Amino acid sequence: MLVTKLSEKIKKINIAGSVRFNVRLKDFTTFKTGGPADIFITASDAADIIKARQFAAENNLPVFILGGGANILVSDKGIRGITLYTGEMNQFTVEDNKLISHAGITVNRLAEAAMESSLSGFEFIYGMPGTVGGALWMNARCYGSEISQIFQWADVINDNNEIERIYFEKKDWAYKQSPFQSRGLFIYKCCFSLENQDKEAIQKEMNNNYNDRIKKGHFNAPCAGSIFKNNRSFGKPSGQIIDEAGLRGLRIGKAAVSDFHANIIINEGDAKASDILDLINLVRKKVKEQTGYDLEPEIIPVGEWR
Repeated sequence: MLVTKLSEKIKKINIAGSVRFNVRLKDFTTFKTGGPADIFITASDAADIIKARQFAAENNLPVFILGGGANILVSDKGIRGITLYTGEMNQFTVEDNKLISHAGITVNRLAEAAMESSLSGFEFIYGMPGTVGGALWMNARCYGSEISQIFQWADVINDNNEIERIYFEKKDWAYKQSPFQSRGLFIYKCCFSLENQDKEAIQKEMNNNYNDRIKKGHFNAPCAGSIFKNNRSFGKPSGQIIDEAGLRGLRIGKAAVSDFHANIIINEGDAKASDILDLINLVRKKVKEQTGYDLEPEIIPVGEWR
């Protein structure tokens, strides 16, 4: 009913990108599950973002920003309102040792661009699904490095639909935390400060990280990477805790704790989002009962879960 009521009206907002309706989101998430987006807007530039957000505000519609679809679990019922997709905002430029990119570019492509310019700093993130905007939002971390260590500034669209530049300040960043999480900001463009290094050495480290992800089963089946954050106070990684609790291979429907890495839940084929969420909660419950540790989920459920 919402789509029917607003379909003609939203087509008139005159964006450079595209507007579609009832788009199935399983094609846009790494879990490969989830229901439809009522209104699916593919943004091509900052003007598109501002127009879409203004339309949403005028019509009392929620807006969900979708990048690479990693680290999220879309409800089987889908997402109401507007889903604002950034996948076509993928341009970048290299200026000396600075890499400036739009937020919709994949982290893999940006890592490759850095390597091609003999710039080091993105090797740790190579092989991670998702976009640069998403990686910044969650302060992506792996192999002892995190994206805040190379971040310099970001141009964002704020609550007033104005472009604002946010510079790196150490106090605003922590483990899996960034300043973008506490405000309604749309990350539009970002700048990273890298170091010159031999291209072959950069490529070697990227390959090592990618191969390590293969060994851990990241690419064996649709998944969203680590399900739970690591808590240093527990003294061991979450995957080890789950494994020692005997939960590797635990299943609900077509959702399963990976046989390769216990902190990964995979979609074995047409898994329901509800089954994945139920499995996340079951693992958390069993670990709590056995160890007293309360694992904190890294995956964010989005959409209509009522």
